[in-house]
Amino acid sequence: MSTQESDELETDLLPLSHLTARTLLGASNEEREIMGQLCASQIGSAILAKRPEELRTLLVGLGLKPTGVHREQFFDLLEVVLQII
Repeated sequence: MSTQESDELETDLLPLSHLTARTLLGASNEEREIMGQLCASQIGSAILAKRPEELRTLLVGLGLKPTGVHREQFFDLLEVVLQII
């Protein structure tokens, strides 16, 4: 695999840079706020990957446990979302 292919693969896993996630309500601490914004950005990126012409605003509501979301749970959440969209 070339360096360019490797860079493109890594970039494909990142949320799109032009998406702006904002917390409207909640997020009792900074860690939960960051996790919520990351989840919303990843979901928005997945939607745009399937439908690049999509222009609607995305509103995501999450009810995270006080312990937060860990790496494995984050990927499980995204897998479920990808199956739905």
